[in-house]
Amino acid sequence: MKLNKKEVAQNLRLFGYKKFGTMKKFAEALDMNPSTLYSGYLNGRSIPGPVLLVKLIDLGCNINWLLTGRETMVMDQEKERSLIAATAVQASIHAPAYLTPSKVNGAYADSRR
Repeated sequence: MKLNKKEVAQNLRLFGYKKFGTMKKFAEALDMNPSTLYSGYLNGRSIPGPVLLVKLIDLGCNINWLLTGRETMVMDQEKERSLIAATAVQASIHAPAYLTPSKVNGAYADSRR
Protein backbone atom coordinates (compact mmCIF):
# COMPACT_ATOMS: atom_id res chain seq x y z
CA MET A 1 0.00 0.00 0.00
CA LYS A 2 1.37 3.39 -0.97
CA LEU A 3 0.70 6.31 1.37
CA ASN A 4 -0.86 9.41 -0.10
CA LYS A 5 0.99 12.40 1.36
CA LYS A 6 -1.85 14.82 0.60
CA GLU A 7 -4.41 12.64 2.41
CA VAL A 8 -2.08 12.26 5.40
CA ALA A 9 -1.66 16.06 5.46
CA GLN A 10 -5.43 16.52 5.31
CA ASN A 11 -5.96 14.04 8.18
CA LEU A 12 -3.22 15.68 10.22
CA ARG A 13 -4.83 19.10 9.73
CA LEU A 14 -8.26 17.71 10.66
CA PHE A 15 -6.92 16.11 13.84
CA GLY A 16 -5.09 19.32 14.80
CA TYR A 17 -8.15 21.52 14.37
CA LYS A 18 -10.50 19.14 16.18
CA LYS A 19 -8.13 18.58 19.11
CA PHE A 20 -6.50 22.03 19.47
CA GLY A 21 -8.56 24.53 17.50
CA THR A 22 -5.57 26.15 15.80
CA MET A 23 -2.48 24.89 14.04
CA LYS A 24 -0.32 27.09 16.27
CA LYS A 25 -1.58 25.29 19.39
CA PHE A 26 -1.22 21.97 17.60
CA ALA A 27 2.42 22.74 16.71
CA GLU A 28 3.11 23.74 20.32
CA ALA A 29 1.64 20.44 21.54
CA LEU A 30 3.98 18.63 19.12
CA ASP A 31 6.98 20.66 20.35
CA MET A 32 7.63 22.08 16.91
CA ASN A 33 7.66 25.43 15.21
CA PRO A 34 4.35 26.16 13.39
CA SER A 35 6.28 26.89 10.19
CA THR A 36 7.85 23.42 10.36
CA LEU A 37 4.42 21.87 10.79
CA TYR A 38 3.09 23.81 7.79
CA SER A 39 6.05 23.47 5.45
CA GLY A 40 6.82 19.85 6.18
CA TYR A 41 3.60 18.08 7.03
CA LEU A 42 0.46 20.12 6.39
CA ASN A 43 1.36 20.84 2.77
CA GLY A 44 1.88 17.15 1.99
CA ARG A 45 5.63 17.24 1.41
CA SER A 46 6.48 14.83 4.23
CA ILE A 47 4.88 11.98 6.09
CA PRO A 48 5.42 11.97 9.87
CA GLY A 49 8.28 9.75 11.00
CA PRO A 50 8.40 7.58 14.11
CA VAL A 51 9.17 10.34 16.64
CA LEU A 52 6.31 12.51 15.43
CA LEU A 53 3.97 9.51 15.22
CA VAL A 54 4.65 8.68 18.88
CA LYS A 55 3.89 12.29 19.83
CA LEU A 56 0.64 12.07 17.88
CA ILE A 57 -0.27 8.85 19.68
CA ASP A 58 0.37 10.59 22.99
CA LEU A 59 -2.03 13.33 21.88
CA GLY A 60 -4.70 10.73 21.13
CA CYS A 61 -4.40 10.39 17.35
CA ASN A 62 -5.04 6.99 15.77
CA ILE A 63 -2.07 6.74 13.42
CA ASN A 64 -3.75 4.02 11.39
CA TRP A 65 -6.49 6.55 10.63
CA LEU A 66 -3.91 9.30 10.06
CA LEU A 67 -1.95 7.31 7.50
CA THR A 68 -4.72 5.32 5.80
CA GLY A 69 -8.04 7.01 6.59
CA ARG A 70 -9.30 3.72 8.05
CA GLU A 71 -10.86 3.26 11.47
CA THR A 72 -11.60 6.29 13.68
CA MET A 73 -9.58 9.41 14.34
CA VAL A 74 -8.91 8.60 18.00
CA MET A 75 -7.68 5.25 19.32
CA ASP A 76 -6.94 3.82 22.73
CA GLN A 77 -3.26 4.60 23.46
CA GLU A 78 -2.45 1.14 24.83
CA LYS A 79 -3.73 -0.53 21.67
CA GLU A 80 -1.81 1.96 19.54
CA ARG A 81 1.46 1.39 21.42
CA SER A 82 1.13 -2.38 21.11
CA LEU A 83 0.66 -1.99 17.34
CA ILE A 84 3.81 0.14 17.12
CA ALA A 85 5.80 -2.35 19.20
CA ALA A 86 4.63 -5.25 17.01
CA THR A 87 5.58 -3.32 13.87
CA ALA A 88 9.04 -2.53 15.28
CA VAL A 89 9.66 -6.19 16.13
CA GLN A 90 8.51 -7.31 12.70
CA ALA A 91 10.74 -4.70 11.04
CA SER A 92 13.78 -5.90 12.98
CA ILE A 93 13.11 -9.51 11.98
CA HIS A 94 13.16 -8.54 8.31
CA ALA A 95 16.14 -6.17 8.56
CA PRO A 96 18.57 -6.30 5.63
CA ALA A 97 21.75 -8.33 6.17
CA TYR A 98 23.94 -5.22 6.37
CA LEU A 99 21.96 -4.07 9.43
CA THR A 100 22.36 -7.30 11.36
CA PRO A 101 25.61 -8.19 13.15
CA SER A 102 27.66 -10.97 11.59
CA LYS A 103 29.76 -13.50 13.44
CA VAL A 104 33.42 -14.11 12.66
CA ASN A 105 34.99 -17.12 14.37
CA GLY A 106 32.08 -17.36 16.80
CA ALA A 107 32.22 -13.67 17.86
CA TYR A 108 30.45 -10.63 16.44
CA ALA A 109 32.57 -8.69 14.01
CA ASP A 110 33.53 -5.17 14.99
CA SER A 111 32.33 -2.84 12.24
CA ARG A 112 34.50 0.07 13.43
CA ARG A 113 37.84 -1.28 12.21
